[in-house]
Amino acid sequence: MSQIPHEMQDPPENRPPVIAGELVAQGAADPGTRSYDPFAGRTGPQHPQAAPLQPYGPPPGGPGAGPVPVYLTPEKSVGVAFVLTFFFGPFGMFYSTVAGALVMLGTGLGVSLLAGVVVGLITLMTLGLGALLVGLAPLVGLPIWITSIIWGCLAASRHNERVRAQHAQFAQNAQYAAGGYGPTGY
Repeated sequence: MSQIPHEMQDPPENRPPVIAGELVAQGAADPGTRSYDPFAGRTGPQHPQAAPLQPYGPPPGGPGAGPVPVYLTPEKSVGVAFVLTFFFGPFGMFYSTVAGALVMLGTGLGVSLLAGVVVGLITLMTLGLGALLVGLAPLVGLPIWITSIIWGCLAASRHNERVRAQHAQFAQNAQYAAGGYGPTGY
Protein backbone atom coordinates (compact mmCIF):
# COMPACT_ATOMS: atom_id res chain seq x y z
CA MET A 1 0.00 0.00 0.00
CA SER A 2 1.47 3.32 -0.99
CA GLN A 3 1.52 6.37 1.24
CA ILE A 4 -0.14 8.63 -1.31
CA PRO A 5 -3.16 10.40 0.23
CA HIS A 6 -6.54 8.92 -0.68
CA GLU A 7 -7.62 12.00 -2.67
CA MET A 8 -4.46 11.75 -4.79
CA GLN A 9 -5.07 8.09 -5.74
CA ASP A 10 -7.88 9.15 -8.06
CA PRO A 11 -7.13 9.23 -11.78
CA PRO A 12 -5.49 12.52 -12.90
CA GLU A 13 -8.62 13.75 -14.66
CA ASN A 14 -10.60 13.63 -11.37
CA ARG A 15 -8.02 15.56 -9.34
CA PRO A 16 -8.16 19.32 -8.86
CA PRO A 17 -5.60 21.24 -10.92
CA VAL A 18 -2.34 22.15 -9.23
CA ILE A 19 -1.51 25.85 -9.36
CA ALA A 20 2.08 26.65 -10.30
CA GLY A 21 4.04 27.59 -7.21
CA GLU A 22 1.58 25.94 -4.86
CA LEU A 23 3.07 23.54 -2.34
CA VAL A 24 1.52 20.12 -2.67
CA ALA A 25 1.63 17.17 -0.33
CA GLN A 26 4.52 14.74 -0.55
CA GLY A 27 3.74 12.11 -3.12
CA ALA A 28 1.08 14.19 -4.89
CA ALA A 29 1.31 13.97 -8.62
CA ASP A 30 1.89 17.05 -10.73
CA PRO A 31 1.84 15.62 -14.24
CA GLY A 32 1.61 18.99 -16.00
CA THR A 33 5.04 20.26 -15.03
CA ARG A 34 7.17 17.28 -13.95
CA SER A 35 8.15 14.47 -16.26
CA TYR A 36 11.04 13.22 -14.18
CA ASP A 37 12.24 14.02 -10.68
CA PRO A 38 15.49 12.37 -9.66
CA PHE A 39 14.77 12.97 -5.96
CA ALA A 40 11.37 11.30 -5.94
CA GLY A 41 11.14 7.78 -4.61
CA ARG A 42 9.42 4.97 -6.42
CA THR A 43 6.10 3.49 -5.36
CA GLY A 44 6.29 0.65 -7.80
CA PRO A 45 8.39 -0.63 -10.67
CA GLN A 46 6.48 1.38 -13.30
CA HIS A 47 5.11 4.31 -11.26
CA PRO A 48 7.59 6.88 -10.04
CA GLN A 49 6.46 8.79 -6.99
CA ALA A 50 5.85 12.37 -8.05
CA ALA A 51 7.60 14.99 -5.97
CA PRO A 52 5.85 18.14 -4.75
CA LEU A 53 6.16 21.26 -6.86
CA GLN A 54 9.10 23.29 -5.66
CA PRO A 55 8.29 26.92 -4.83
CA TYR A 56 11.39 28.15 -6.64
CA GLY A 57 11.41 25.62 -9.43
CA PRO A 58 11.30 26.40 -13.14
CA PRO A 59 8.08 27.90 -14.49
CA PRO A 60 5.47 25.51 -15.90
CA GLY A 61 6.18 24.65 -19.48
CA GLY A 62 9.91 24.30 -19.00
CA PRO A 63 12.76 26.76 -19.30
CA GLY A 64 12.28 29.53 -21.79
CA ALA A 65 8.51 29.02 -21.98
CA GLY A 66 7.65 32.47 -20.70
CA PRO A 67 9.06 35.93 -21.11
CA VAL A 68 12.16 36.75 -19.11
CA PRO A 69 11.97 40.06 -17.24
CA VAL A 70 14.60 42.46 -18.49
CA TYR A 71 15.59 45.58 -16.63
CA LEU A 72 17.34 48.03 -18.92
CA THR A 73 19.03 51.07 -17.44
CA PRO A 74 17.84 54.43 -18.80
CA GLU A 75 20.28 56.84 -20.39
CA LYS A 76 21.41 60.06 -18.69
CA SER A 77 21.27 63.41 -20.44
CA VAL A 78 24.63 65.07 -21.03
CA GLY A 79 22.83 68.43 -21.17
CA VAL A 80 21.29 67.91 -17.74
CA ALA A 81 24.71 66.86 -16.41
CA PHE A 82 26.22 70.08 -17.81
CA VAL A 83 23.53 72.32 -16.31
CA LEU A 84 23.72 70.65 -12.89
CA THR A 85 27.52 70.81 -12.71
CA PHE A 86 27.56 74.38 -14.06
CA PHE A 87 25.26 75.62 -11.30
CA PHE A 88 26.19 73.26 -8.45
CA GLY A 89 29.78 72.21 -9.24
CA PRO A 90 30.74 68.87 -7.69
CA PHE A 91 27.26 68.51 -6.13
CA GLY A 92 25.79 68.40 -9.66
CA MET A 93 27.99 65.41 -10.44
CA PHE A 94 25.78 63.20 -8.27
CA TYR A 95 23.47 62.95 -11.31
CA SER A 96 26.10 61.40 -13.55
CA THR A 97 28.66 59.81 -11.20
CA VAL A 98 28.45 59.42 -7.45
CA ALA A 99 32.06 58.30 -7.06
CA GLY A 100 33.31 61.25 -9.12
CA ALA A 101 31.20 63.66 -7.08
CA LEU A 102 32.67 62.32 -3.85
CA VAL A 103 36.21 62.59 -5.25
CA MET A 104 35.67 66.18 -6.36
CA LEU A 105 34.03 67.14 -3.07
CA GLY A 106 36.94 65.62 -1.16
CA THR A 107 39.43 67.37 -3.44
CA GLY A 108 37.63 70.67 -3.00
CA LEU A 109 37.61 70.28 0.75
CA GLY A 110 41.30 69.38 0.79
CA VAL A 111 42.29 72.29 -1.46
CA SER A 112 40.20 74.70 0.63
CA LEU A 113 41.84 73.55 3.86
CA LEU A 114 45.30 73.77 2.29
CA ALA A 115 44.59 77.26 0.93
CA GLY A 116 43.35 78.36 4.36
CA VAL A 117 46.52 77.11 6.05
CA VAL A 118 48.74 78.77 3.43
CA VAL A 119 46.87 82.09 3.66
CA GLY A 120 47.03 81.90 7.47
CA LEU A 121 50.79 81.30 7.45
CA ILE A 122 51.38 84.08 4.95
CA THR A 123 49.23 86.41 7.07
CA LEU A 124 51.31 85.61 10.16
CA MET A 125 54.62 86.09 8.34
CA THR A 126 53.60 89.41 6.79
CA LEU A 127 52.05 90.78 9.98
CA GLY A 128 48.53 90.84 8.56
CA LEU A 129 49.20 91.98 4.99
CA GLY A 130 48.70 88.41 3.75
CA ALA A 131 45.02 88.69 4.70
CA LEU A 132 44.52 90.41 1.36
CA LEU A 133 45.00 86.98 -0.24
CA VAL A 134 41.59 85.94 1.13
CA GLY A 135 40.10 87.90 -1.77
CA LEU A 136 41.71 85.38 -4.11
CA ALA A 137 40.03 82.40 -2.38
CA PRO A 138 37.30 81.97 -5.01
CA LEU A 139 40.00 81.39 -7.61
CA VAL A 140 41.04 78.25 -5.72
CA GLY A 141 37.65 76.66 -6.50
CA LEU A 142 37.66 77.60 -10.18
CA PRO A 143 39.71 74.58 -11.39
CA ILE A 144 37.53 72.25 -9.30
CA TRP A 145 34.37 73.76 -10.79
CA ILE A 146 35.65 73.43 -14.38
CA THR A 147 36.91 69.89 -13.74
CA SER A 148 33.54 68.87 -12.29
CA ILE A 149 31.73 70.18 -15.39
CA ILE A 150 33.99 68.23 -17.74
CA TRP A 151 33.99 65.08 -15.60
CA GLY A 152 30.20 65.15 -15.14
CA CYS A 153 29.54 65.43 -18.88
CA LEU A 154 32.05 62.70 -19.71
CA ALA A 155 30.58 60.40 -17.05
CA ALA A 156 27.06 60.83 -18.46
CA SER A 157 28.36 60.14 -21.98
CA ARG A 158 30.22 56.99 -20.86
CA HIS A 159 27.12 55.83 -18.98
CA ASN A 160 25.10 56.19 -22.20
CA GLU A 161 27.70 54.18 -24.14
CA ARG A 162 27.45 51.34 -21.59
CA VAL A 163 23.64 51.42 -21.72
CA ARG A 164 23.64 51.31 -25.53
CA ALA A 165 26.05 48.36 -25.45
CA GLN A 166 23.74 46.62 -22.94
CA HIS A 167 20.73 47.23 -25.21
CA ALA A 168 22.63 45.91 -28.22
CA GLN A 169 23.73 42.82 -26.29
CA PHE A 170 20.16 42.19 -25.16
CA ALA A 171 18.86 42.58 -28.72
CA GLN A 172 21.53 40.19 -29.99
CA ASN A 173 20.69 37.61 -27.31
CA ALA A 174 16.98 37.96 -28.04
CA GLN A 175 17.54 37.37 -31.78
CA TYR A 176 19.83 34.43 -31.05
CA ALA A 177 17.35 32.84 -28.67
CA ALA A 178 14.42 33.50 -31.03
CA GLY A 179 16.15 31.32 -33.60
CA GLY A 180 16.29 28.50 -31.09
CA TYR A 181 20.04 28.73 -30.66
CA GLY A 182 20.28 30.64 -27.40
CA PRO A 183 20.62 29.39 -23.89
CA THR A 184 17.44 28.57 -22.08
CA GLY A 185 15.78 31.41 -20.28
CA TYR A 186 16.30 34.01 -23.03
